[in-house]
Amino acid sequence: MGQVLGLITEKLASLADGDGRNILSRKCKAITALLPYATLQGRDTQHPILDVLLRAVKASRSSSFSWHHIRPFLERQLNGAGDVSLKRVIMVASPYIPWGRRPFDGDLVKAWAAAASAIPKEEGVAPNIVDTLLQIAHQELLQPHHHSDVWSWLTLRPSLPPTCKGREGGSHPDVVRMFRDLKDIEILKSYLLLVWSEWDFLYDAGFRDMCNLIRKDFSGIEMHSHRADLVERLDHVLEQLDRGLEHLRQDKPKLSKDDLQEGKDQYGKLREILEEEDRKTLGVLTRTHSGLIVLFDLLTPVDVRRVPLDIRVCTPSPVSIVGCPEHFVSSPHVFF
Repeated sequence: MGQVLGLITEKLASLADGDGRNILSRKCKAITALLPYATLQGRDTQHPILDVLLRAVKASRSSSFSWHHIRPFLERQLNGAGDVSLKRVIMVASPYIPWGRRPFDGDLVKAWAAAASAIPKEEGVAPNIVDTLLQIAHQELLQPHHHSDVWSWLTLRPSLPPTCKGREGGSHPDVVRMFRDLKDIEILKSYLLLVWSEWDFLYDAGFRDMCNLIRKDFSGIEMHSHRADLVERLDHVLEQLDRGLEHLRQDKPKLSKDDLQEGKDQYGKLREILEEEDRKTLGVLTRTHSGLIVLFDLLTPVDVRRVPLDIRVCTPSPVSIVGCPEHFVSSPHVFF
């Protein structure tokens, strides 16, 4: 058995480390047929087949890797009550599966989503699951397979690589609408924080939908902290874009000057809209009475009013004057 596993590992390693032409060899189908067997034996520390398997899967993205041979194995393992560690390996490899193409749709998507909902949430596998979720959401035929639990993976907000297929399609208008339809503000915010990146500009229609959802879903006093998180993310993205094309091309060589400018325009506009909503909130918080303006601090309890020392305060409730000696405050009606 050990000798057989050793040979399989060597074959897979050769497949993984070679270029795309190696994937097209006559032995491709034979090696692919052995992958399920190799995966089941992956806990053998003498033959780290799972590591080699993942390398082979990554290498297959731009090749004619025979995925249809492994599809029945994947669905059987995901649907079964089998080893959680094996399902985790499938989750790690899932961003490289050609989702949306037959036979990787329908029942397999349901099985994958159910398995992803059940496994423990770990940072190590989160980027792969989030990448896959964004890919599945991008496929119009796959959007009906909404599993509310699985989308909570986005709230971990893992760091995604510069080249990320899920994020590249994650601003598609169908995806934007799908996340709005979940009606979960934490998931929606996490989605925006993940797809807003210096590495990718946004679909035009998706960008317009994001502008609208900020005005509708992130408006009002209660959304102040969420808007602050979004502004912080946009500040980071714009700062990275300002570092220039040569800096960004170190990790993503195909970025163009037009991409850079479009990214600056889009993310700059999104930040302007968030600032506009903050100004509207400030207007709601500002009250004019007898020519006097009183600003209420959101972070101050309702029964405490923090006010400057150089204005006249008229309020029926007790007043706490910040920075003023206690003996100067003799009544609720304070005059300076």
